[in-house]
Amino acid sequence: MSNSLTETAYYTRRAINWSILGVIGYILLRIFWGLIVTAYLAIFPPQAPPPNHAFGSLPPLTFPPQQASPAGQLIYQLQTIEGSVPVASSSANVYFMPKKGSNLLALSTAQAFAKRLGFATTPIPEPSNKNIYRFDDPANQLRHLWYDIVSTNFIIRYDFQQDTGLFLNSKVPSAQEARAEARNVLQTYGLFPDDFATGDVRVVFYKVSENKLVPVPSQSQADAVRVDFYRPHVAGTKVVTGTLSEGPISIVFSGSGNQKKRILHFSYAYWPIDYETSATYSLKTSTQAWQELQSGGGFLLQLPKSLVVTVRSVYLAYYDSVEPQTYLQPVFVFEGDDGFIAYVPAVNPEYVEATAN
Repeated sequence: MSNSLTETAYYTRRAINWSILGVIGYILLRIFWGLIVTAYLAIFPPQAPPPNHAFGSLPPLTFPPQQASPAGQLIYQLQTIEGSVPVASSSANVYFMPKKGSNLLALSTAQAFAKRLGFATTPIPEPSNKNIYRFDDPANQLRHLWYDIVSTNFIIRYDFQQDTGLFLNSKVPSAQEARAEARNVLQTYGLFPDDFATGDVRVVFYKVSENKLVPVPSQSQADAVRVDFYRPHVAGTKVVTGTLSEGPISIVFSGSGNQKKRILHFSYAYWPIDYETSATYSLKTSTQAWQELQSGGGFLLQLPKSLVVTVRSVYLAYYDSVEPQTYLQPVFVFEGDDGFIAYVPAVNPEYVEATAN
């Protein structure tokens, strides 16, 4: 009986030892195999599928009118961390941006919106654009609403320049209060887009100087405060706009307790993106974009103070236009000294419609 127990214990220990060795061997084999795979992928990285150009030829990007032109030809100097133009991706996604069409209820919708905001429901056509109507406030002739019945985008303005007592004894909200108030306004009127929920929100204080709003560094110096909402990154890529400081959704608050004098300016230019409908397009190289900028191409969002421009950063971003665009397309962004910013369209010109002369 004792011999039988001894043999059982002996074989049990051997089984345990071999099991431990087997587990250790399996772990070492997994680690070794992982290192081999990692090294192979580093030496022979998988090739991305070729661009499908599924939308066909894309319309050229439309930038705002150039606010000013340099007095002469700009001279560009490149001083990036890399010492050269950084290599960019050879392709990128382009996203479809569906547009609303005009319908028989569009004007009625605009009138209902105007009424909710305290404006008269009588639409006044804008001569320059058949889609835009103006609505006035019968109780305050300084308030106006311009509404696009196709896009449902709008602008509200209060002519504060004609209200001399507006900024006396007013209490401008703090940055935190202004953010909360702006978000509440958007949510109250069903204007807060879902895809802006994680976007950047910026606050700037202003003082009135010669009938203009001039930025100031603190609330204590301010007569008004502006809150700007920006679209978050798309697929990890920054989204830029055609304005230097104002977001696609922007509200300027005074410190007045009178609600009809509270909002001095409210601009709303939101274009939805269909994130599920996209195509891949080949891009210019960063060197080609740099050469295009040097030869006078691209859009200068912020001009430098001199004709010699030092560019410090180059990267890809998506361009979100104030004007309607059918597709969200990438651009090369060039940033430099003195606040210089320029955009160069990134999609390979072979897949962009020719600009009409």
